[in-house]
Amino acid sequence: MGARIQSLMARLRLPRIEFERPGHTQREYSAVTTFYLIVVPALLLIAIGLMMAFSSQAVMNIAAEKDPYKAFLKPVMLVLAALVAMGIVQLFRPHWWRTLAWVAFLGSLVAQTLVLSPLGASEGGNTNWIRIPGLPFLLQPSEILKLGIILFLAWVLSRPGTRLKDPAQIMVLAGVPIGLALLAVMLGRDLGTAMVMALACVGALWVADLPKKWFAVLFAALIPVSVLLVLSNPTRIKRVMEILPWAKPERSLSAPTQIDHAMWAFGTGGLFGVGPGASREKWNYLQEADTDFILAIIGEEFGFFGSTVVLLCIGLLLWGLLRLCAHTPQLFDRVVVGGVATWIGVQALINITSVSNIGPVIGVPLPFVSSGGSSLLFTSIALGVVLSIARNDAGMRQVGRPDEASAGRDPRVARPRRSATAVKFV
Repeated sequence: MGARIQSLMARLRLPRIEFERPGHTQREYSAVTTFYLIVVPALLLIAIGLMMAFSSQAVMNIAAEKDPYKAFLKPVMLVLAALVAMGIVQLFRPHWWRTLAWVAFLGSLVAQTLVLSPLGASEGGNTNWIRIPGLPFLLQPSEILKLGIILFLAWVLSRPGTRLKDPAQIMVLAGVPIGLALLAVMLGRDLGTAMVMALACVGALWVADLPKKWFAVLFAALIPVSVLLVLSNPTRIKRVMEILPWAKPERSLSAPTQIDHAMWAFGTGGLFGVGPGASREKWNYLQEADTDFILAIIGEEFGFFGSTVVLLCIGLLLWGLLRLCAHTPQLFDRVVVGGVATWIGVQALINITSVSNIGPVIGVPLPFVSSGGSSLLFTSIALGVVLSIARNDAGMRQVGRPDEASAGRDPRVARPRRSATAVKFV
């Protein structure tokens, strides 16, 4: 029977699946596979987000006597702009971002301070947006500041002469810029963005091979700071209390909360959902249905399986980012990829736990899925920078001269290709 199956697979030219046995060498790392592990899930998430943006916004546009198709042109244009920006950025070689790192950080830091100027705008209790004259939408400078601080940390830590084991030097070179960036964000009272940015910086520092005992001290210092920030705002205290089993307020069905509506959306969806566009909670019951709570609408319309597809895409994207971080040889590239991977992973985790009532409602969008021009645009640009590193490692065509460290190296030629007739699972 086994011989017949192998003969049939040979005639159909199907790949033969084998499981790795002890003593066998592991298969060769493929930089091209890593590139597609990053770009394909990201594009799928953007497509899902665009579809759900129309679904969640159409009913409210109709209620406001607006043409839902004309109103949908805005998110379509934002997605196109994000894709074009990602496509252009990923064509440049990594040394471009090393050269522009300090410019990106200083520029984004100055832009963040504009939230305190007359250009600043408040939404949801946070002053984290600015109005640009001539633009029909608000801009959130903290999103580009995330990328700016990551690029700056990568540039500082990879410079010749930087002593990675010297705590005083690292405190000045890395600690001061991180402190300035977090202070600028907290001036607008946006704790959620500050948390994502702080952990993204920790991820960038972690992959830079700094002494691990430093991080124990860092987290020990962050705990009391986080507690003080929560206690300083009654709304934050209420949101934290809502997830504590011994401190939950009495539930009132006559005055359901945002989390109640999110749970009803997941429960209504079941395994397969109520169908595309058939969500009930998006009819102004669930607030922020197209942004922070978009996953609940996905769960209602497409059920458990639809939500699982989104989570699998996020998992594949993070797997690709971690593969790239583990195999890219340059310290600058490794720090950038580690910071962006932590940024996307932490932001996704916070959003998912908030929507599913596992963690407090913090108010950060689901990367690439939630509606929001600034988040989608700048996260796409950050992913474009990562893809430029992946393309460089894979020897793909890029704009500009190659880095000196990789000149003359073409992984497509230097590394032997695996046989297409066997796929092994380790």
